Amino acid sequence: MKRSRLIAGAVLLSCTAAVLPLMAMYLLGRSRSIETEQRHLTDYGNWTVMRANITLNDAIAALKDVEAQHWHDCSQAHIEAMRLYTMNHRAINEVGFFKDGYLVCTSWGVVEHPPARRPADYQIEGIGVHTRVIPLVTRGQPMIGFEYGSHNVLVDPIRMVDVLVDNEMTLALANSKGEVLATLNNPDPAVVRQAIDHPGPGAAGNFLYSSYRTPLWIAVAIEHRTYTHANFRRQQAMLLPLGFLMASLMVGLIAWALRRRLSPLSELEIAVKSKEFIPWYQPIVELATGRCIGAEALARWHRPDGTIVGANIFIPVAEQSELICLITDQIVEKTIADMYPFLSSETGLHIAINLCAEDVETGRPLPLLAELLRERRIPPDRIWLEVTERGFINATAARDTLMRAQAQGHVIAVDDFGTGYSNLGLLHSLPLNVLKIDKSFVDAIGTESATSTVIAHIIDMANELQLEIIAEGIETAAQAEYLRSRGVRYGQGWFFAKAMPREEFLAYYRLHKDKEVKSEPALT
Repeated sequence: MKRSRLIAGAVLLSCTAAVLPLMAMYLLGRSRSIETEQRHLTDYGNWTVMRANITLNDAIAALKDVEAQHWHDCSQAHIEAMRLYTMNHRAINEVGFFKDGYLVCTSWGVVEHPPARRPADYQIEGIGVHTRVIPLVTRGQPMIGFEYGSHNVLVDPIRMVDVLVDNEMTLALANSKGEVLATLNNPDPAVVRQAIDHPGPGAAGNFLYSSYRTPLWIAVAIEHRTYTHANFRRQQAMLLPLGFLMASLMVGLIAWALRRRLSPLSELEIAVKSKEFIPWYQPIVELATGRCIGAEALARWHRPDGTIVGANIFIPVAEQSELICLITDQIVEKTIADMYPFLSSETGLHIAINLCAEDVETGRPLPLLAELLRERRIPPDRIWLEVTERGFINATAARDTLMRAQAQGHVIAVDDFGTGYSNLGLLHSLPLNVLKIDKSFVDAIGTESATSTVIAHIIDMANELQLEIIAEGIETAAQAEYLRSRGVRYGQGWFFAKAMPREEFLAYYRLHKDKEVKSEPALT
C-alpha cells in the first residue's frame, strides 16, 4: 500500500510538471552523458601522456648511458654494446653512432653508405628529436629519433600510445608544437587537428574528443557519439515511471555506476574485492626426460559468468595502480592452499610465483609468504620467486629483497630475460639462482631473424654466472631439442602443456613425475 501511494505520488508529480521537468531532465541527461564521456576521454589522455613519458624516459636513459661510455669508433665491442641496449630497453628499436657528421654504424652493424647527420626537428631538455626517421636496415615505418652527443636511438611511435582502451576509442599523441607523432586505432585526422587546436573537451561532427596537454605532449582521445546514446536513453526511460525527483537522482546514479563499471581499472577493483583471481599452473619439465619438476603459477581472472581471462589482458592495467600487489597476494594465498599437500610431501616439486616490480623493490609479500609456509609446514625452497628485469630499476632495493628471500630459503629466478633493463654486471651482483629465457628468443630458434643468435649468448652468460636455465614458450620438438643439445635442462611451453587448473595439473604431474616422455605434445 505504501509503495502504491509512492508510485501514485510520483506519477501525479510527473503529470503536474509534465513539460518543464521533463524538458529539464532531457537537457540534463544529454549534458551529463556527454560530460561523462568527455571526462572518460580526459582520463585516457592522461594515461596516454603517462605512457609517452615512460617510453621517453626509457629511451633518454639508454641514450645518455651509451653516450657516457665514450665510444669513438665502430668496433665490434661498440656495436655489440649498442645491440644490448636495443635488447635491454623495450622502447628502443635501434641505436646509432655518428662520427664526423655521418651515421657510421648502428646496432645492426657498420653502415656501408653513411648518411649525413641532419639537424634535429626540435629539442627536449638537450635531447634532439627527429619526428620521422626511416630505419636504414628495415626501411619500415617511420620512427621517432632521439639523439644526444654522438649517439641516437629510434623508437617505434606505437610505443608512445600503447594504452589499453575500451570500445572503439582512438588516440593521438602530438608534441608541444602540435605535430602528430603517434596514433592508435586510426583516428580521424580532421578531428585530431581540431582537438589539438582547441584544447579541452569538445565535439566535432559525430565525434566527442578531449585534448589533454602537458609542457611536452598533447594527447587526444576520440570516440563516436553513439557511445553516449545508450546511456542517454536509459536516463530518459527512468523519468516517466519515477517522476522528476526520482529521475534526477537516477540520472547521476546510472551515469556514475555505468562509467565506473565500464572502466577497466574499476572492473579490476571489483574483481580484487571479490577475490576473483586464481592461479593456473604451467608445468616445468626436464628437457632430457620430460619429467615434470614443478610449475609456474600464472594469474587468471575467473569472472562471475565463468569465463577465464588471461593475465596479458588485466596485468598491464593492474600495474598502473596498487591492484597488482593485491592480485599477487591472492595468487600467493590460493597457490599455497591449492598445492600444500604436494609441496609438503612430494620430493622436488616446486611452484614458481611471480612478483611484480614494486614487490621486488619493497619485499612486501615476503612476511605473508613466510607465515603461510610456516602454517602449512612447507619447505621454503618449494616456492620459487620469479622476478622480471623491471624490478631491477632500483638495484639496491632489489638486491636487499632478493637476499631476504634467499635467506628465507626461496629459489630466485629472473623471468623474461633479455626484454628489460638488466645487464651482465647487474645480474652478477644480484642473488639469483635461475635464468628464464624469454619466449621471444625461443621463437627465433631456426629462423633468420636478428635475434636467432642471441639465445646462444644468453645460455653462455647464464653458465658463466652459474645459473640454472629454464626456457619459456617452447612450442616445437625442434626448439626443445636445440635447447637440450646446448645444455638447457628445463623448459615450459605449449609443446609440453598449457597452463591449467589445479586438478588438471596434478593429473599431469602424477603422469609425468617419474617416467620418460616422448616428443609428442601433451596438449593441442
